[in-house]
Amino acid sequence: MKEVKRCFCSFSFYDQQSIQKKLEDMAEKGWMLEKTGSFMWTYKRMEPQKLRFSVTYFPGASDFDPSPTDGELTKIDYCRQDGWILVTSWDVMQIFYNENTDAVPIETEPVTQVENIVRSMKKNVLFPQTMLCTMLLVNFLMRLSQWRRDPVGELSSPFSIYSVLMFGVLTLVCLYQIGFYGFWSRKAKAAARNNGVFLSIRSKPVAGWVLVAVSALFLILSWASLRRSIRFALLWICMVPLITVIGNLIKKLLKRRGVSRNVNRTVSVCAVVLLTFLMLGLITAAIIRGGLHIDSEKTATGTYELYGRTWGIYNDPLPLEIEDLTNVSARWSKEADHQETFLLSSTEYRQYAVPRDGNERVNESELEYTVTEVKQSFLYGFIKRAVLGSRQDEVHDDFVFTDHYEPIDASVWNADDAYQLHWSDSVLNTYLICWGKRIVEIKFYWEPTPEQIAIVVEKLGESLITDSTDPKKESIY
Repeated sequence: MKEVKRCFCSFSFYDQQSIQKKLEDMAEKGWMLEKTGSFMWTYKRMEPQKLRFSVTYFPGASDFDPSPTDGELTKIDYCRQDGWILVTSWDVMQIFYNENTDAVPIETEPVTQVENIVRSMKKNVLFPQTMLCTMLLVNFLMRLSQWRRDPVGELSSPFSIYSVLMFGVLTLVCLYQIGFYGFWSRKAKAAARNNGVFLSIRSKPVAGWVLVAVSALFLILSWASLRRSIRFALLWICMVPLITVIGNLIKKLLKRRGVSRNVNRTVSVCAVVLLTFLMLGLITAAIIRGGLHIDSEKTATGTYELYGRTWGIYNDPLPLEIEDLTNVSARWSKEADHQETFLLSSTEYRQYAVPRDGNERVNESELEYTVTEVKQSFLYGFIKRAVLGSRQDEVHDDFVFTDHYEPIDASVWNADDAYQLHWSDSVLNTYLICWGKRIVEIKFYWEPTPEQIAIVVEKLGESLITDSTDPKKESIY
């Protein structure tokens, strides 16, 4: 017969009535609480018995204390005189039981009871939730600002969409907790002061858990959309729980050794911070050394050495290749990086000649272009302005460094609009062409002939099929 049972903690930390009712029901079924936790509570088997439980809070307590404070010991002693036996403590919470179901309650003064809970909530809920909410909100606003700076890259990225939704939902979770505290404390203080009654906390933790589950789903979807290497994803997923576990082990070890609250808190927090920096440093070093890959796991068809590093050779399908434009013989590397959401898709294509004998490649044997498909009509003007605005003239000491697109004859490209890049004191063979909802930015390393432009129009302006360019394309449909 099973002697230990673990149950999910499905109630709020400060919902006294719900916790007391749960523990009384478990006692009648033959289970006594043994240990509390943030997610799971542990029970041990006992003879079924009708008991009365009381959940109280002692604001002066701390989870870093090596043993109960003098104030807690005094409270426990007074409670024992009335038949209340301490079951366990969890931070500022103390749980008692009494075999006399008609025993005098531990707390009888509503004003004092409310003040204890309010002080405890300020320490354990309001302050950390406010700090967390601030950090989440800053991340949320930073992601949104990035949408404005690079709308093509961000709005076509499933990771960007999902991460913004995740930060937004987690911010709502924190605001819910803070709002609940403010609403309850205001009404409870008034009820205790004016009517002499204690207003029970009736939280709805299910709402918070649902929001957390939704944010976790967005997190999973954002990681899945990246197609990161399995090792990299697992490392990130395991890093936070590992650091948390180590931090808790250090805290418990120091408590057993009788280290004071302040020293324990300082050492534990510093250990977590150092572990975090250490883990991030190891990950960064592994990425730099090439032992850990964070990009999409495309299959290289070969490798070559350049500048003391090993580079991959790829053979992704491209809608337009150098061979379509000119007779150049070389060993090519062809790459297509595609990402897509319900708002727009963006694919960066690149083809270049692989260097031979460690020599740098020849620019004339290179072609780069980006194809952006705007799926929502209301976004087209914004995206077009953003792409044009990605090139901006810069002024340094009254000298204007030219870097912008200027309109050219669109009929040559059989397009709605066409632009050419003006850079420094020259006009480059980089063009921005608009066909319907498709925006193409193409960079030649030579001056294209009318025949080559016609081929570009045929390949990119009329017959580009996004699905054929990347069988592993990302989508959030």
